Amino acid sequence: MITIDGLRAAILTAGLVLCYFVHKHTTDKIPGSTGKGDIVGAIGAAAAVVMMLWALFGGTDNASGGTTRPTQPSTVTTTPVSQPSPPSP
Repeated sequence: MITIDGLRAAILTAGLVLCYFVHKHTTDKIPGSTGKGDIVGAIGAAAAVVMMLWALFGGTDNASGGTTRPTQPSTVTTTPVSQPSPPSP
């Protein structure tokens, strides 16, 4: 079963509603149209709106159920490298 949270469902719904209205609007504006609208323009407009809303409101993807753990700096110990002794005269 696929689950989707409320915000992402609202973003998808907004895109689908916009797609419908753009398609219907272009049906009326094409001279000599037989009832077909600009489906490519409607899908493009809906995709642009969905991507913008996704970036603004739903940008993080925690669909896997994992939580993001804050990273903590790790301690690194280094040992000094022994320098060769200068040559004797």
